[in-house]
Amino acid sequence: MYIPIVGGLSLIALLVIGAFIPAVWADAENPTCIERGNCAFTSDPLGTMLLPFDMIFGGLSIVIFWGLVVGILWLRTENPALVGLVGLAMSGAYLGNLFQDGVTAPAEWDSARVIGGTLFAFSLGISIYQIINSKLHAPPQ
Repeated sequence: MYIPIVGGLSLIALLVIGAFIPAVWADAENPTCIERGNCAFTSDPLGTMLLPFDMIFGGLSIVIFWGLVVGILWLRTENPALVGLVGLAMSGAYLGNLFQDGVTAPAEWDSARVIGGTLFAFSLGISIYQIINSKLHAPPQ
């Protein structure tokens, strides 16, 4: 009996408090091309598709999406060398595209690149250790 009353009061309190919080992202004075529907999709499809996510995640939207792709690849193959090479190829393609367009990478991308390079070096070290360890402990043929 008390749970619906408490839940209802909590909902009312949340709605009342929410009315006093200003809408930070609602800016009717300066709408983006996504809100107007006139983005140049054919000239920059990746940038246009990432524009709403960049508003939310800052410069990390491409890192988050590629992290999902690399994570799914890891779950399917469980091969750190393959996942590392695919991650390096993806980041190289993205940075090459930015360099070709003359755009600098976001500041968040540098920290993500350092973390990715460290993880790749660690996985490469594990792979080399496993190769050497399996050759040393293999019976003579």
